[in-house]
Amino acid sequence: MKIDFVLPWVDPNDKEWQDKRNQFSGDYNKMANSDARFRDFDTLRFVFRSIEKNCPWFNKIYLITEGHKPEWLDDNNPKVKVVTHKELYFNSEHLPVFNSSSIEMNLPNIKELSENFVYLNDDMIFYNPIKKDRFFKDGKPVDFISTSLVKRGRLFQFLKGKKIWIDSLNNNLNLINSSKDIKQLENEFLSDSSYSLTDKINNFISKNILGKVFWIGHWHHPQPYLKSTLIEVHEKFSTQMASSSSNRFRKSDDYTHYLFRYWHLMSGAFYPKKCNDDYIKNICGVEDAKQAVKDLTGNRKVNFFCLNDDENMDSQDEFTVLNIINSFLEKNFPEKSSFEMDN
Repeated sequence: MKIDFVLPWVDPNDKEWQDKRNQFSGDYNKMANSDARFRDFDTLRFVFRSIEKNCPWFNKIYLITEGHKPEWLDDNNPKVKVVTHKELYFNSEHLPVFNSSSIEMNLPNIKELSENFVYLNDDMIFYNPIKKDRFFKDGKPVDFISTSLVKRGRLFQFLKGKKIWIDSLNNNLNLINSSKDIKQLENEFLSDSSYSLTDKINNFISKNILGKVFWIGHWHHPQPYLKSTLIEVHEKFSTQMASSSSNRFRKSDDYTHYLFRYWHLMSGAFYPKKCNDDYIKNICGVEDAKQAVKDLTGNRKVNFFCLNDDENMDSQDEFTVLNIINSFLEKNFPEKSSFEMDN
């Protein structure tokens, strides 16, 4: 079984990219176009190192970019393919784009992508050795259903106001609920022994009493998919996905790649297992970075981690935080990958 990795990346220091962003920024939501959303902590090289070290069975890495590439990347390596937005997009009139959700609507168009692949962000690190069956078993994505009885974001919006990300997840679910019936889903997918008691109870109520899904839990870590699922979803929702694809910056009517995940969950096209093996921390400042390093040092239970640079981080902390995180990554992944040029 071939398993590819797919991840988008942007170089915020690219002058040509900056000029395009300024040209099209217009009146978009401030947070959708904030500098923090495009900040790069130079973790990509460590993502590549961690894949090569801890997932040596991988087939190929597809790196999606606006057209630039990391200066250290040897794109002659046969195990990496740089896919430009021009190659990726179904409709080139949607370009240029500065919205990861828009990019994700075009993932079904990646040529030569293996049927089994893992989608991830450019700040997700594979921390310990990982076997193929962590991602795929019996040819299906390893995943879990964890529903809730309250619509996502209701309390959050009451306390802190609306969030585009929350709206996007709800948009995904609205499409799924219009096409999939949780009442038809077999109980084996809703009550696996790896699920918590709360998961099992909520899933039972969602199926047998509510008859629909208000919320599906997820973790911010590498997500396994089947390419055939992406193609099926695109054929079903091409109009809605094209509309989302046209959003150059994030908007409340976006869809995200979790649309594909919700589809395979509600179709029963996954292997049920809930793995508590990730670590995620929003880094708002220096103390958060130090705490993350402390939590992760020597931790053999964590397969993946993501140190998410929070959009509210004080710009005065950026340099110190960058040094703390990169020092930790360099210590754990000191060997260059085969994707890095010597000079």
